[in-house]
Amino acid sequence: MSTKGFNLADDHIPGEHVNEYLHSYVKEFELMRHMRLTTRVKSAVDEKSAGWTLTVVQHTGPNEKEYKIAASKLVIATGLTSEPLIPTLKREEAFGAPIYHSSQFAKAENGLGTFEKVALLGGAKFSWDIAYAYASAGIQVNWIIRKSGHGPCWMMPNRLTPLRVIPELLLQTRLITWLAPCIWDDGFSYIRNFFQQHWLGRKIVDTFFAKMQHATEKTNDYDGHVETAKLKPWDDVFFIGTNRGLLNYRNDFFELVRNGRIKVHIADITHLSKHEIHLSTGNSIQADVLICGTGWKDTPQLNFVTDKELGLPGHTATPMATQIERANAHIFQACPKLRNQPTQPQHESATAEDNTKKASPEPYRLYRFIVPPAFINSQTLAFAGAYRSPATTIIAQTQALWITSYLDSQILKCSTDASSERITYETILHTQFSKWRYSRGFGARFPELWFDCLPYVDLLLKDVGVRNERKGGWFRERFEPYLPGDYGGVVAEYLALRDGVW
Repeated sequence: MSTKGFNLADDHIPGEHVNEYLHSYVKEFELMRHMRLTTRVKSAVDEKSAGWTLTVVQHTGPNEKEYKIAASKLVIATGLTSEPLIPTLKREEAFGAPIYHSSQFAKAENGLGTFEKVALLGGAKFSWDIAYAYASAGIQVNWIIRKSGHGPCWMMPNRLTPLRVIPELLLQTRLITWLAPCIWDDGFSYIRNFFQQHWLGRKIVDTFFAKMQHATEKTNDYDGHVETAKLKPWDDVFFIGTNRGLLNYRNDFFELVRNGRIKVHIADITHLSKHEIHLSTGNSIQADVLICGTGWKDTPQLNFVTDKELGLPGHTATPMATQIERANAHIFQACPKLRNQPTQPQHESATAEDNTKKASPEPYRLYRFIVPPAFINSQTLAFAGAYRSPATTIIAQTQALWITSYLDSQILKCSTDASSERITYETILHTQFSKWRYSRGFGARFPELWFDCLPYVDLLLKDVGVRNERKGGWFRERFEPYLPGDYGGVVAEYLALRDGVW
């Protein structure tokens, strides 16, 4: 990506530059001829070994054209953030003001709009961004963080340690990954076992995470003011997963809270009336708009028609209790710290605003977080991006290579045990690990990859058969962060392996 027109030191890449880069990428690799834009998939019918029949609708202005596509292979790459989750609020028809999802922020009102009183619902990073945008422009923000939810997310400094290291790079450094529990073998299990199972190693790990949490709390000075104290996270930093963000703002965010430009309310919404939001505390808020930073639906975005289990919420039967027990025992033996789960905060019961969230009978149960076990042998279906991680660039590239190898019928050739029993068990094991590792995040619903993103990449590369240790030296391999450039050449290595050149 060209850096012309913006300063990398500012940490912010303008959206138009990202868009220009994507257009140039499409042109460079002649991808446009493979694309069908302004098109959505209504359904996908499983045709067994023949693949899938897709019913799609193409929008051309006010008109729609429906047709079918026969696909021998189907990759769903819509990820977990493609369909907004908008709460249903009691008496919302009486509100008489706009209500929209935070994903519509950039276009809903052509910028910040003409609002004088903004109400914001949700405690995740995007809500912090919207609160900052309005408050720094001099607009009053009433920020509602649900008492029945996860609370305010952890917000870290955008540079860590006296060396001012970018946080993401620490997560992609092997030394740091050893300090976190992980059940995937990256070739360094003997070191990780010391940190996770030996009393001295566990003491080092506990000290590391305690220092991390204390340093963040001290830097943000939550307890220095009665209002900023409301933004202090409710959960231990160790167990939260991706429910965190960076304080990458030009000015002090917390000063906007201290001076009252941002007013924080820890409460649920009971109902709405004309330009008024009523809270479970008994207070009410006047508002010209309500913006819902309430996340995304984690259920499938299209209608699958198949008699096989898809490994998706609502499309998978509950595994046998013995399989769950076996997986849990494996996890707690390898990662003893995960036995001591945090106590769930005692919140008020959820109100009407949560009634769009239905408890899924099962979380995502995909082999390697990619393929439903029931489809592993047919090799007709894969999911890309069905996870959350700060290392998306590296993981997306690696998942793409893994899926290519899988659809080329190469993955199982690299395995010493490709039995359906082994694949089913590993699927349960890995998804149960996510549940216990990020129990105060979303690990029980879908994969979260934070301190374990690099070992996950190692796992996929080992499946494919290419080198996973790519830094080119003992010291660099252990103490330098992995960057996208370190994975240059993996495609050529895979092609050579597939074609028998090695």
